[in-house]
Amino acid sequence: MSIVKKTQKKVGEYFLKKEFAAIVRQTSVVNFAEAETIALIFDATDKEEFEIVKKYIKKLKDNKRKVRAIGFYDGKEEPTLMSSKLEYDFFSRKQLKWYLKPSDPIVENFILEPFDLLINLSLKYKTPLLYVTALSRAKFKIGKQHPKYAPYYDLMLNVDDSVPLQTFITIAEKYLNMIHPKK
Repeated sequence: MSIVKKTQKKVGEYFLKKEFAAIVRQTSVVNFAEAETIALIFDATDKEEFEIVKKYIKKLKDNKRKVRAIGFYDGKEEPTLMSSKLEYDFFSRKQLKWYLKPSDPIVENFILEPFDLLINLSLKYKTPLLYVTALSRAKFKIGKQHPKYAPYYDLMLNVDDSVPLQTFITIAEKYLNMIHPKK
């Protein structure tokens, strides 16, 4: 990683920590079956992963779930997939501040939405996606375990780096179905 990218990431994480400390969010433990609104965050750079996310969104919608997803495309040219659909939105490098914070109304609206459940499907930590996850007003947030980012989640799944996205989704659903919040 170049010195510029390291600096961007460090400064971005510094500002994220400050912004996160100022957030007031209503938290609640949510069982997967009881979650009425589900937010998905994903890395849209990999076409295969995007196809998996599209199929997962369709599955959730077929099961009568309200789903919104937001993907980050980390490339120089925006592909045609970035034309917004009802279920998902995108942002790219063009919508980032120099320290990697997303600065787009679509992202800001997504962050302010009080989803019942947020699942970060990105298995590699990218600062723009971390911003969306950390600042989200979702009631229950889950994602892949990383000790440095634990404050931003309510549940972290300890999975190997080689686990494919489809397996991660299966594991996340399994654990979310095990949760039985006290009434």
